[in-house]
Amino acid sequence: MHLRLLLADAGGCPCELPSGRELSLLPLDKAQALGQRQREAIVKLAALRRAWPRVVQWRMRPLAGGTNTRVRLVETPVGRYVLRIYSHHVDLERLRFEHSILTRLRAEKLPFAVPAPIPTETGDLYARMPAADMDEGGDGEALATLTAFIPGAHPRQGDLAHAMAAGEALATLDAALARISERGAADAGTTWRSYGDLEHCHPLVPDPLAAMGELPMADVSRRRLAARYVALMADIPGVYGRLPRQLTHEDCGPSNVLMEGPRVTGILDFEFCARDVRVMDLAVALSWWPGASFGSGEEWPILRAVAEGYGRQVTLTAEEIEALPLLFQLRAYTSLLHRLGRFRQGLSPLEAVTDRAAAALEREAWLAAHSERLIATVREAEAGEQRRAT
Repeated sequence: MHLRLLLADAGGCPCELPSGRELSLLPLDKAQALGQRQREAIVKLAALRRAWPRVVQWRMRPLAGGTNTRVRLVETPVGRYVLRIYSHHVDLERLRFEHSILTRLRAEKLPFAVPAPIPTETGDLYARMPAADMDEGGDGEALATLTAFIPGAHPRQGDLAHAMAAGEALATLDAALARISERGAADAGTTWRSYGDLEHCHPLVPDPLAAMGELPMADVSRRRLAARYVALMADIPGVYGRLPRQLTHEDCGPSNVLMEGPRVTGILDFEFCARDVRVMDLAVALSWWPGASFGSGEEWPILRAVAEGYGRQVTLTAEEIEALPLLFQLRAYTSLLHRLGRFRQGLSPLEAVTDRAAAALEREAWLAAHSERLIATVREAEAGEQRRAT
């Protein structure tokens, strides 16, 4: 269903239009006769109109959202925008940091777009809305941001040209984030991720080892999870102490990349952006891009393509490449504990938690067989790009 706002001034108000119908302006007295859903739409759009009065004639439809956000495509006569509504439990300081990074990235003149927020009428980068008006429920506030629409479609995971282009775009982004880090922005991005500190991954999972011991899984699976977690916690401090750190995206998979043909047009979702070891961004991308191909043998060309693309813009150290297997595992346990915290918040089903636990065990088994090949593949890809550059 589409929503449309037409010149909502003192003499009229916005209205939700049934599919296929048109309505230019609805006087306030006639709006009283509308049904409950139409009245709720009027309240919602009027609140948005106050925040961004220069954007008129809104038509909205849903887009795929992130874990903690609802997303709408906004179509107007002068252009398209994306409205993102953050759930009422969002960390405001964290949101401000994310927006500051996006604003700085826009000034870097990247060859692709990032979702930098459009200021409201008062100059803020987000608008405060009653949670109930934004379909978030409760009596608190929800936060909304408006960004320019970035054209493009998500890449095909099995397309090697797409994988290589995305790897290069990620490295270009990381190079820009490194420059921003050097100008002092990294301090505000210091979180548990900056140290690989899984004990602080989620405030509702203060004892990850005990939490994993309570999962509804076979005893042997719980013991494997616990043993790998203990080993990770022992290995992480030494690895993090040796590797270069900077601001990183932390979630650059196919669902957060947009492309038109062979060209990357946008990188999305900076929700997890933080100061971390630089190579974590490549580790995350490599863990995402093969998807279900892991273990089939078909993952290797995809892994190499991502690594080759990345190597066109960033040269990793030998120690960074050798740390990839450990970072793969850290990524898997981060996903598990994050999802477990959301389950304890009542935001994710238990099945999502056990799926992440099973995925962590599958990744452990894959790495047991292929860690050396993973390191060699990335090393060869980097060396090939260096030879090509010379």
